[in-house]
Amino acid sequence: MPKTELIDSQVSVKQCTRAVHALHAYASKKQKDQEENELLTNEQYVWLQIAVKQMHPEKKIKPFRIPLKHALVDPRVSPVCLITKDPQREYKDLLESHKIKFISRVVGIEKLKGKFKSYEARRMLLKENGMFLADERVIPLLPGLLGKKWFDAKKQPIPVCMTRKDLKGELERAIESSYMHQNRGTCTSVKIGLLSHTPEKIIDNLKSSLPAIVKNIKDGWDNIQSLNIKTNSSVSLPIWTCELGVAKGGRWDGMVKSDDASIAGESEEGSDADEANMDSEEQVPAVLAGKGKGGKKPLNENVEKPVTTKDMKRKRSVEGGVKKKAKIVKDGLTKSAGASDGGSDSNEASMNLGEHVPAVAGKGKRPLNEDVQKPVTPKDVKQKRSAEGGAKKKAKIVNGGLTKSAKGELIGKKPGRP
Repeated sequence: MPKTELIDSQVSVKQCTRAVHALHAYASKKQKDQEENELLTNEQYVWLQIAVKQMHPEKKIKPFRIPLKHALVDPRVSPVCLITKDPQREYKDLLESHKIKFISRVVGIEKLKGKFKSYEARRMLLKENGMFLADERVIPLLPGLLGKKWFDAKKQPIPVCMTRKDLKGELERAIESSYMHQNRGTCTSVKIGLLSHTPEKIIDNLKSSLPAIVKNIKDGWDNIQSLNIKTNSSVSLPIWTCELGVAKGGRWDGMVKSDDASIAGESEEGSDADEANMDSEEQVPAVLAGKGKGGKKPLNENVEKPVTTKDMKRKRSVEGGVKKKAKIVKDGLTKSAGASDGGSDSNEASMNLGEHVPAVAGKGKRPLNEDVQKPVTPKDVKQKRSAEGGAKKKAKIVNGGLTKSAKGELIGKKPGRP
């Protein structure tokens, strides 16, 4: 294919023309239907979607400037607002000295913090202006002052240099360009036209913007996976897709191969030994080869199963139980295993004679010898205190000067005459 029919020697102009005409016809018909049924409609943009193979390592606040042949904003129709440093009056005089008349409004930082502090005031400012420019020295302050509504409406302030000698040319280039915001994802979108533009103007903007977009992407065409165009609410139509091979620039270029071949070779060589083990009905442990396609691979008995996190937790739980049991034995609640085994005959004899053997409360009650006393529990202490309190109360009633009949009843005598 001749180079004259390609954009940046990669994208076919014929494919772009077909996609733009189809998208423009569909979106224009849909917008006409919406205008008949709705009172307010928003301007539809034409977007170029760029999908990359590897995401960008970092996110940058300052966007990349993309030149367009046909501007997206007309200052005569859509007002342009300029956000500057303080004092605000100094920059208004600067615009007048350069005879710049396409800036509709100048807003300083102090006015943003004061007059436009409320949500309603900021929303009105956003609605009244079609584009926002800002001095590049105040860009880091704006996300906290403006809020997320600017970013949701895709009206982020465009940074400009207010110290340039050719200030008018700087502001004109900023208004006539589009911008690519670099994020950490694998897909980004750039405005390349309006639905009110003709398909020919959109194609001209695509030809002028695509080389600059590719230049600002890491590794250029080698890192681009696909290009699509769409409107705000339509499906995306493809205009270019990389090859799916492993050649340079392909989808799988630079991908590291897995070790599936080596695993397959080992399994084929060891197939005879595995069959012999299975015939002899020996238990062969299975070891997980990894998260790849190898899956579980049978090995010989001398290969131990790898230790997992679950095994470590189970081992710690068993060790903790042993330590707890040893502590209970040390405190006199139970006897050691050796002592219980040694005293099994005496325990059986005492059980046969009908002697009462106390049981220790806890996990698994165990009979012990008579010389081992039952541990004192809070319940026993409470019962003992209750009994002592009852005895004291009874003695107080007897000695408290009650009637003789009552005293007699308390001390066990029948009531009668003195």
